[in-house]
Amino acid sequence: MKKIITFFASYGFAVIILTLLTILTLFGTLEQANSSLFDVQNKYFNSLFLVHHIGPIGIPLPGVYLLSTLLFINLTCGAIIRVPKEWKKPGMLIAHGGILYMLLAGFVTYHYSTSGQMTLYPDQRSNQYASYYEWEIAISELADGLYGKTWVIPGESFTDMRPEDTREFHQSGLPFDLMLEGYIPNCMPQPASGDEGVEGFKLTARGPEMEAAQNAAGAYAMVISKADKKAIDSGILWGFSQAPWVVAVQGTDYAIELRHRTWELPFTITLNEFIRDLHARTSMASNFESVVTMSTPGGAARDVNIRMNEPLRDSGYTLFQSGWGPQNAGPDTKLFSTFAVVNNPADQWPLYSCIVIAVGLLIHFLQKLFSYLRAENRRRAS
Repeated sequence: MKKIITFFASYGFAVIILTLLTILTLFGTLEQANSSLFDVQNKYFNSLFLVHHIGPIGIPLPGVYLLSTLLFINLTCGAIIRVPKEWKKPGMLIAHGGILYMLLAGFVTYHYSTSGQMTLYPDQRSNQYASYYEWEIAISELADGLYGKTWVIPGESFTDMRPEDTREFHQSGLPFDLMLEGYIPNCMPQPASGDEGVEGFKLTARGPEMEAAQNAAGAYAMVISKADKKAIDSGILWGFSQAPWVVAVQGTDYAIELRHRTWELPFTITLNEFIRDLHARTSMASNFESVVTMSTPGGAARDVNIRMNEPLRDSGYTLFQSGWGPQNAGPDTKLFSTFAVVNNPADQWPLYSCIVIAVGLLIHFLQKLFSYLRAENRRRAS
């Protein structure tokens, strides 16, 4: 055990980790010329292992996630466990603790944060935000055009499917099962000929977009009766469809849609007004902000201005003014406002860790300075 701790605590091990992190940062940056930022993050930074290709040659490498974990172990063994504790010189111990705190913040952010967007026109309100990249299938009861109870099939249940795969999903409380076939991560519906596709349309696969949020997933779907296992209806689910697929089963209408994963906010946002200021004699925005009303169930409502670099923070959620549109809007066109929504339990942890590191380094350097001054005074006195 002592040899193991010595190895993980060694300076050589730390140098290897930091060198590999530098190489992966370089490779990941260069890869963005050919892939979306989201795909690069998943391949290089969110993975345990990866294969980087230089021409036809594949180079196996550890991912940043694995290297960050090893760096955490290295710092814990080296700076916290193995190094003798000199409480008269606490600066470096505090600084290393701050670095550990920052690595922990990255872990919490990756595993427990959510991010997405909310788009509103004036006088619209919402308490939901949608993911940029993750998908889910929502099955909702329809009554008088209004949505009732909703069942959700999470994306991790079907996004690993290949185009030739078929998978059946069972939901308690529904009188039917849903079968998916031919899932495609990015596709476009097109007219079909002959027996291809469903109801005269088929899904045509497309390459991944440079902006991953523009990928539109799709799949063929079939509704199967639970009672007799017979097919009731077939259709196409497409991520950018303007309307859900509606199926009637046992006298009840159900809306089935493939949509970006959604989360609920603990409050409701109503867009009262969107303000856009343009640079003189141009169509470029110099400032854009939203006047919103934030209301909580059973609580008082308050008006808030959300503008660039001035987000709304409440209940662990942060709403940034991220966009507006349509971009080619005329003078009388109604504009919408888009908010980036983030829920991150470790939102402020990097700031706190930087403060801890700064305090530790300040203590260390001041102690070194005072030690040097004392030594100089003794030298001069002698």
